[in-house]
Amino acid sequence: MKIQKETVFTEDTISLLLDNNTEVECDILAIFPVNGQFYAALMPQTAIDGYEDGEYFLYRYQSDGENAELSNIESEAEWEAAEDKFEELLDEEEFNNIPEK
Repeated sequence: MKIQKETVFTEDTISLLLDNNTEVECDILAIFPVNGQFYAALMPQTAIDGYEDGEYFLYRYQSDGENAELSNIESEAEWEAAEDKFEELLDEEEFNNIPEK
């Protein structure tokens, strides 16, 4: 998956191993930049104990063009910036998909 300096919406999936050793298959909703750092928004394909239905995951994302790596977002400020940007992208996507009358 090639990443450019724009948002990429994709239908790819990724398997995550959670802290409780549960493996969960997730859809990659989007990969997007915030302040020079890329992030990935992931949606579990099945319900996970302890998480609300529809809750998504955000991770830092790095790729060299062949290999991709996810890492945890460490600070609350960074999390909020990534979450705000993703929710803004969701609003734009929803707005862009409103049928014309």
